Amino acid sequence: MFYGKYFNVASDKYDWVLLWGVDYLRHDIPVFTLAPSENYQSWSKFFFHFKLINHHPQLMVCDDNYNLKLAARKHFPAVKIQTCYNHFKENIRRDLKIRSDKTNQYRNFMMRIESVLNSSNKISNDTFNHWMFCLYRDYSQDPVCLSVLTNIERYKTELLAYRNIHQAPLTTNLIEGLNGHLEARLQKLRSFQSIEYARLWFNGYVLKRRFTKFTDCRLRFRYLRGKRGVDQTKKERVILPLYF
Repeated sequence: MFYGKYFNVASDKYDWVLLWGVDYLRHDIPVFTLAPSENYQSWSKFFFHFKLINHHPQLMVCDDNYNLKLAARKHFPAVKIQTCYNHFKENIRRDLKIRSDKTNQYRNFMMRIESVLNSSNKISNDTFNHWMFCLYRDYSQDPVCLSVLTNIERYKTELLAYRNIHQAPLTTNLIEGLNGHLEARLQKLRSFQSIEYARLWFNGYVLKRRFTKFTDCRLRFRYLRGKRGVDQTKKERVILPLYF
């Protein structure tokens, strides 16, 4: 799962961004970097570091970030890219103005879209195609609905990229949770005096997270309880110093 988190630097006119990713099954943060923007060059540099540690993602889950996807495909041509269901559906809600208008005529249509793109219910290709056909049959005369359905069909490969990958996630909820935790600390800091101070702080923050044992892992992640994220990623022969 990959994401860009913006933060303020007092010495710069524009915000900088933390580019980072979390390994879903290991809960580790193998790579992060700070960049002036989420352009292609920044994401390309980010993914280049994965090669340095011999880490090759099989599946990437992210929002609809063109530069991120383009850079990932350059460095890992075989990687599958899964568009986050939550971000994708929220974009549809915004286009249909579902949130702002409680009497919106497209509410029933959106409910049926959500039944297809349900992050807690992975459906077969046949079922997906059947439900999409039913939506087309019922709403093809409405140009707004037709535009939404056409866009879903265009993103179909990325919406179903999780196929044949065991325990593949459909959302970026894990890294969103990390972003929430990080945001709480950034709000207290307000801004960094310089990018050098920011690099030092983020380095310590990420190291602390990687070296802290998990205590509240449940269900499919209960095997991680009592372990550290960094131990799931490092090679067995590597002995890490005790930073904390």
